[in-house]
Amino acid sequence: MELILSVLIATHNPYHWEMDCERWQKRAAEIREDNNLPMKDRMFLIRYLRNKVKGECDFDWTQVRPFV
Repeated sequence: MELILSVLIATHNPYHWEMDCERWQKRAAEIREDNNLPMKDRMFLIRYLRNKVKGECDFDWTQVRPFV
């Protein structure tokens, strides 16, 4: 949980920022493989970062298990 808060605090600022699709795909794959985070937190981070990508950007969501 501390990691999530650190990421959000470090990346959250009053200025608008974006990331490109390739960078998001790489980060999403890394987050997906991080077994130190609960699945719910991984999905949150992946979706949060996806909102920072403008336009179309494919991702294999079948590799991410839904959380309950």
